[in-house]
Amino acid sequence: MYLRNRWYVAAWDKEVGNKPLARTIMNEPIVFFRDEFGKPVALEDSCAHRYMALSLGKVLNGVIQCPYHGLEYDKTGKCISIPGQTKVPPGAFIRSYPVLEKWRWIWIWMGNPNEADETLIPDFHWNDDPEWVAVGDYFYVRGNYRLLIDNLMDLTHVAYVHSNTLGTENVADFPVKVKRDACKVHVERWVLNEPAPPMFETIGKFNGAVDRWQLIHYLPPSHFVIDVGCATANTGALSGDRRKGITMFSNHTLTPENESATHYFWHHARNFRRNENQLTETLAKATKTAFGEDVQIIEMQQNRIDQARQKKPIIDINADAGVLQGRKLLDELIAAEN
Repeated sequence: MYLRNRWYVAAWDKEVGNKPLARTIMNEPIVFFRDEFGKPVALEDSCAHRYMALSLGKVLNGVIQCPYHGLEYDKTGKCISIPGQTKVPPGAFIRSYPVLEKWRWIWIWMGNPNEADETLIPDFHWNDDPEWVAVGDYFYVRGNYRLLIDNLMDLTHVAYVHSNTLGTENVADFPVKVKRDACKVHVERWVLNEPAPPMFETIGKFNGAVDRWQLIHYLPPSHFVIDVGCATANTGALSGDRRKGITMFSNHTLTPENESATHYFWHHARNFRRNENQLTETLAKATKTAFGEDVQIIEMQQNRIDQARQKKPIIDINADAGVLQGRKLLDELIAAEN
């Protein structure tokens, strides 16, 4: 079950060009390419003639050609040319999806095309804002997208999964505050007067204890803006003064391929030491390593879920406060849509 009348990230902008890109979303094979004006196009990846995958064909002047019998389709999904005949038969068209390019990502609308509204694309301006330096990447995850939502809603795992990069020992000892409204969930945790995590200690050059924040904003179905950072302890960060600290935005968006696989897009942005290329490379490597550790966890979870004994119980703990609110909100939205 998916929330379909929402925007999902389908690809990085650099992935979509004059060669077809195949990507399955919500069990639907889709081909992406650019039209003659450079605009992204998303079509059903299946020819109307004999269902051949168009993604194995060619893009010719903004039109995609089937590799089996040469039928050509325009950006609307209409077949405009068939070799050996001048007339195109009725019904020679395939599905076209609303698609937009924004924040360095290609977005797709999987629901009713008449309801596709560009203003509903979440704000990920950090990914191309000149005041920020962003690094990002893509993971193909062999796990259900809801497992990744759980992972991003509860960051207590950083003490164990990311002990060499993002974690410190006592994160779980500091409570979270959860706020929810009709369209989003906010999870807030402050870790006060504790050592800085290894990555923050390196780039922030802290001497002594820090006050650290994890401010998670979840926008269904699967978008996350996570405000993270550290400041020298007892210098006012809790009241909003971050001048003696560093702030980064760790932003994530998840697109389900099917029930057991997910397209995971992320970027990590900073607004300090912006001209230091070496720091950019260091952060890119460190964050990709850390998020790759999450991928390993999710894939093992999915493996054990698939092999679980019948009626195996599952428990919840205090740290799941945000997770449970996120799950409930998503379920309510899906039920209302259906």
